[in-house]
Amino acid sequence: MRYVLSLLIVIAGWKALADRLQIAMLPAPEVVAIAFWAALRQIDFWVHVGASGFRACAALAASWLIGFPLGILIGCHPRIDRIASPMVFMTYPIPKIVFLPVVLVLFGLGDLSRVFVITLIVGYQILVSCRDCIVHLPRQYFVSIRSLGGGGWHTFRHVLVPAALPDGFTALRIGVGTAVAVLFFVESFATETGLGFLIMDAWGRFDGTAMFVAIAGMSLLGVSLYETVNLLEHGLCDWKRKEMKETTMPSPVLQSIQIYGRMIKFSHSIFAAPFALSALVLASRTAQIGFSRIFWIVVALVAARSAAMGFNRIVDARFDALNPRTATRELPAGTIRPGAAVAFVVLSALAFLFAAAMLSRLCAWLALPVLAVLFSYSYTKRFTAWSHVYLGFAISLAPLGAWIAATGNFDPRILALSLALLTYIAGFDILYACQDMDFDRNIGLFSLPARLGVRKAFQISSLLHVMTVLCLIALTALFHLGWPYLTSVAVIAVLLVIEHRLVKPDDLTHIDIAFFHINSVISVVLLVGVVLDRM
Repeated sequence: MRYVLSLLIVIAGWKALADRLQIAMLPAPEVVAIAFWAALRQIDFWVHVGASGFRACAALAASWLIGFPLGILIGCHPRIDRIASPMVFMTYPIPKIVFLPVVLVLFGLGDLSRVFVITLIVGYQILVSCRDCIVHLPRQYFVSIRSLGGGGWHTFRHVLVPAALPDGFTALRIGVGTAVAVLFFVESFATETGLGFLIMDAWGRFDGTAMFVAIAGMSLLGVSLYETVNLLEHGLCDWKRKEMKETTMPSPVLQSIQIYGRMIKFSHSIFAAPFALSALVLASRTAQIGFSRIFWIVVALVAARSAAMGFNRIVDARFDALNPRTATRELPAGTIRPGAAVAFVVLSALAFLFAAAMLSRLCAWLALPVLAVLFSYSYTKRFTAWSHVYLGFAISLAPLGAWIAATGNFDPRILALSLALLTYIAGFDILYACQDMDFDRNIGLFSLPARLGVRKAFQISSLLHVMTVLCLIALTALFHLGWPYLTSVAVIAVLLVIEHRLVKPDDLTHIDIAFFHINSVISVVLLVGVVLDRM
């Protein structure tokens, strides 16, 4: 998952640049994705992937088997170091790739020449890193193991190898990027196999799509090799990883993302997002939906929810500070300053407006009213006990908005899905509000549990969830859905029954299981059912 955000940023920049330049050699990402999927089903493409993968893996393995022990040997013997180090450091800066023609003459045009060149380049990196690590290793490690009766083998096994492994793996990780770059060069001539050959062949034919398909393949090869090295390091240097976890501070950027993600409860997006995506799948029955449109719809969904949740946290900050259950939230606890929260809401709202404008003029006109509806929910608990239903209504705009963004028009059939989401959200929000019944009464806030009591609130919640199932069943007739979808509705009905059996008026101890776990499964089951029915 750590690659997802980076990948989305790259795809967004790529898409913007492709739309701006409109040239054949820079196709849009969705075009490349379709072509790449088609290539994965062709045996010829896998032949090229296999050829490149073999050359890269063989070279990296040879680099390690040669560079790692040589680096330790040179580093731990001063006499060898005095002779070998000047030679290593004198030849290290020389670009070894320039010797490829000579290597091709010596070893022929086969894989051996290409593997040799990559090994020569990456092996040097591993050798130098391991040598430097051993040279600067504190002498007391050697004294300690000798005082315990250890000989040369014990020193090698228990001191030298563990000390050199982290630096060796670091050099190997860096070497993966170098190896893939050199691989492209050595495959660009005097061969007819490999991803590098595919890239240059497509470039020569001025086929931008085929070229980017090969580039994507080489990129995935590089990522796979990099993660393989990471796994090896975690397995062989587990002690070092634990030591670094204890001493290393997390990235400030990652820490900020986590803090703001907790503030807006980003994980709760799983409740409503699948409904919006289900609307997109249903819309695909009547309209052609491109990758660009899907991308901006997802951006709009995320930005709108982020803005609404951030606004709710700002407006309710003083109540959250008084409520023991919510006092540890980011704003009351002081983890996020009010000014920073306001800036976050403004940026999220602007992102939503921009995404809406990128979709269509109609979406741009509807964006501001939608934001007004989302923001106004935060004030409903001040004057009405039916704020849960208003919350459901605000969130139910997601599938309706996704439909309009995808098709460009309004279809009353989609209201059944929106009404299902409305009743689904309102029903479990009533259950969740039972935790704050006493607090709401004391502070003067409105909710159905505070006004009617827990038992009547539970009855209303059950009725709303019955309506949810009925609305989902109605979709079957409206969109002519089949048994895969009906199966998912049956599973949802069972899950809703389980939810109401877990949480009882006199026992709210399982509210978190019902709220977070079961509800997240319900929405995903719906999306799976709609997708399977579409296939």
